[in-house]
Parts: sequence; structure tokens; C-alpha cells
Amino acid sequence: MKKHIYFHLIAAILASVLGVTAQAQSRNRQQLRVSVPFAFNVGNKLLPAGEYRLSVVNPSSDRSVLQIASLDGKSTMMVRTTDISGWPTSKAKLTFRHYGEQYFLAQVWMASDATGFATPNSNAEKALRRQLGKAAKDVDLVAVNAR
Repeated sequence: MKKHIYFHLIAAILASVLGVTAQAQSRNRQQLRVSVPFAFNVGNKLLPAGEYRLSVVNPSSDRSVLQIASLDGKSTMMVRTTDISGWPTSKAKLTFRHYGEQYFLAQVWMASDATGFATPNSNAEKALRRQLGKAAKDVDLVAVNAR
């Protein structure tokens, strides 16, 4: 009887581990290429307009780290994110919060995935919001399609 219980317990643990590994592998393969037509902030770093590749550094965590690297090799940035839920979209996209002439990376959505990545508000964005006061409540969201 004990062997039967141990067998089922080990089978359940093995199934759980394999399920997490399969999810991690599918998120690990996800990379985006995107052409951003404006300079934008990620964390406290300003990145110039250009072509970028985004990839998940630690896919098995719910606090994923995204690596954002320019294709010309001049700019690289890593940012810790939190997972967010939404509706699956047919196209991958990046969403930016837009204040006047400044853009801040807000979310990254992979194609056909209902889970996205949200970036925290940086110190630079918080300072800008304080400076703008009530006008900061009228933030625009700008989406850029990725491939």
C-alpha cells in the first residue's frame, strides 16, 4: 500500500516539474525584434530610436528579466518585470507611456500569449509625473508592433 501511495506522489511531483519546464522552455524561445521610431526610457536609461531585440533572461520566474539590446550593439539594458494577464493578440507589441516628448516602456506582449510583461515606473518617470502634476494623469499609451 505504501509503495502505491509513494508511486502516485512521485508521479504527481514529476508531472508538476515537467509542466513548469515546458512553460519555461516556451517562454525562453520568445524573442522580439522591434523598430522603435523614438527615443525611450527603460528604467532610468534613455535608449535611442532604432532596431531592438528583446528576450526573456529568466523565463521560469514570475518576476522575469527582459534584455533589450540594440541590433547595432551600442545599447543594452535589462529590466525586471512582473507578469500581467490580458487577451492573446495576434501580433507582438511594446506599449509605452507617453508624456509630451518622453516615452517610457510600460508593457511587452508576445504574439498569441495571454501573459505579458509590465515594467515598473522608473525614478525618472516618477520625477516627471511629479513635475507635470495633474497633467500627468492624461498619459497617452503608444503601441509599437514587433515581429
